[in-house]
Amino acid sequence: MFASRVLTPHPSRYLIALSALAFIAPAVQAVPATRLAPVEVTEHEESTALVKLAPDRTPVAGASTGELLRRLPGGAINSNGPLSGTVQYRGMYGDRVAVRVNGLPISSGGPGGMDPPLHYAPMPLLDHIELRRGIAPVSDGSEVFGGHVDAKLISSSFTDSREFQSQGRLNLSGQTANDGYGVGTVLGLANDRHRLHVLAAREDADDAESALGNIHPTEYERNAYGVGYGFRHEGHEFALDYLRNETDNAGTPALPMDIKLFDTDIVSGHYRGQLGALELRGQAYFTQVDHVMSNFHLRQPPPTAAAFRTALAESQGAGFAFDGGRALASGFLRIGVDGHWAEHDTDIVNPNAAAFFVQNYNDVRRQRQSLFGEWRATLAPQWSYESGLRYTRVQAQSGLVDASPAQAGPGGPRVLRDRFNSSDRDVVDHNVDAVVKLIHQASDDLQVELGLASKTRAPSYQERFLWLPLESTGGLADRHNYVGNINLDPETSYEVELGLDWQGNKVRIAPRAFYKRVNDYIQGVPVVDPVVIAVSTANGDPNPLQFANVDAEFFGIDSDFEVELAQRWRLDGTLSYVRGKRRDIDDNLYRIAPLNGRVTLSYEREHWSAHAETQASVRQGKVSASNQETATGGYGVFNLYGDYRFASGLSLSAGVSNLFDHAARDHLNGYNRVRDSDVPFGERLPGVGRNVFVRANYRW
Repeated sequence: MFASRVLTPHPSRYLIALSALAFIAPAVQAVPATRLAPVEVTEHEESTALVKLAPDRTPVAGASTGELLRRLPGGAINSNGPLSGTVQYRGMYGDRVAVRVNGLPISSGGPGGMDPPLHYAPMPLLDHIELRRGIAPVSDGSEVFGGHVDAKLISSSFTDSREFQSQGRLNLSGQTANDGYGVGTVLGLANDRHRLHVLAAREDADDAESALGNIHPTEYERNAYGVGYGFRHEGHEFALDYLRNETDNAGTPALPMDIKLFDTDIVSGHYRGQLGALELRGQAYFTQVDHVMSNFHLRQPPPTAAAFRTALAESQGAGFAFDGGRALASGFLRIGVDGHWAEHDTDIVNPNAAAFFVQNYNDVRRQRQSLFGEWRATLAPQWSYESGLRYTRVQAQSGLVDASPAQAGPGGPRVLRDRFNSSDRDVVDHNVDAVVKLIHQASDDLQVELGLASKTRAPSYQERFLWLPLESTGGLADRHNYVGNINLDPETSYEVELGLDWQGNKVRIAPRAFYKRVNDYIQGVPVVDPVVIAVSTANGDPNPLQFANVDAEFFGIDSDFEVELAQRWRLDGTLSYVRGKRRDIDDNLYRIAPLNGRVTLSYEREHWSAHAETQASVRQGKVSASNQETATGGYGVFNLYGDYRFASGLSLSAGVSNLFDHAARDHLNGYNRVRDSDVPFGERLPGVGRNVFVRANYRW
């Protein structure tokens, strides 16, 4: 403990150093260098840069794919459990960020956010994760309101030969913080026309240890397996994939229940082709999620038998997307359509009382259909622009609901049930998105981009149809009961962004400043309805919140940078800052990441590399009074790791994260809801303590 105090200065010092590096870096002059950076920045077919990060050369250990986003500019993760991390980007989280797995928008099955989309991208099967920096183009999909993230799984690939060749990858990992391990493999056979593969993964871990002791329950068990086939011929390529995910006994200590099981099937088909001058893309998909959770099988049971709860949830999703692009004399035009349909049902029961039930969500349906057009063109030799327009129709419906407490007498539950059932539970929103970007290649070293956008998002099914005050909130984890609001308006944002990408002989830096003004932002506000307050008080929260439209704004800056200090020595990192405020009242927005950053010093040889890094976050004191959010102190942690790459295709990596076993509490971690834990009840969950990890990756 003494060593930790001596070697861990105040985190603000790290952020000052990070800020200085971000703005001093352009002054460094030198000769070109060959980089082996773990972050690859490429130009997508649209103007906005796509940042990619692979897991095989990072100090991230464990099962949460979302932890990789902490290493990218503007990226963060709201953590409620080891497999329940919700993506945050520039202060936006939940349904506001379009998170895809292999390009698919997966309909989560847990109404409390236990299985956000990255739950279905197991780390042993992950090839890389992509973050679209800044304003996403309209071609990225409908309701891409606050950012776009895509997790790409390992797959087979076509070859250049008629002869079939075997290919594959094997990933093994282990870590000490939770005695966990992961194993994943993809076995494939391919030639220039056909590719076929099977894949499988298993992950298992006990409760994690922090500097404060045991974090209970954070154990998990997850298995995944699947098969894929692809065919290409004369400019046309088809693919069909199936993935099965089975999660058992996974803790979510920030939520009122834990995962008992997720059984999920994902089927998808993809097409890409060339028809004359047309570039065509298409996909169709289906998902089925069966989910069981309880408040007693992993954590200390409630004190009375009447408080035992098991929730059974089922979700289905299906959709399609198709678009075509064509190069014209003056630019490139892309036009497309897409649709997504989801159904949700959730019932709460008591295993000790057969008559008890609550229809939390019954026959809830959310459907959207959308069409877009996008145009990219060159204005002058050094100037280009991109513009896009998208229209989306969103329809949300709910069936009749009921609950045994509502049948027992004339009390509050009956009033809320009858009020909900007599309302118009069929709502249609018509939303329009518009994006304009201007890109100037000021010199060979500097690109400047100005972006303007108006984006929309219709309310989620939880925000509309949560009729009884409960914590079924898509992962907010603020210890409040919520009720929905059928009459919510869609969120509308107006955003401006200025980005620079400067590439010198020895330095690269890419800062982006942004401002986003959001009208009708959906936020919990204190309930004034005495019936709701009475029912919520009986359910443990005398201060419930209701989803409502408010006015908000976000502004900030984020950057990544890279500097070659000398031959074989490299420094890279990120800096991220966002401020989220209410505009209608003097308050801050809930669960917003504070100023944070990372600096990594690397020494790289042809076959091996070694890295020392610090990750730091300042204190977050700008918290939401409406959510009774508590401030969080800053922290700094140190990581050491390295890797060796053999010519045979085998690579080994090992390291230690949180070297000095610091009791770091990230502001985006949820609050502990479990009594039988070394973490005090009601306090923010800490990160894991000192963690030694090893990984092996073999590909052929």
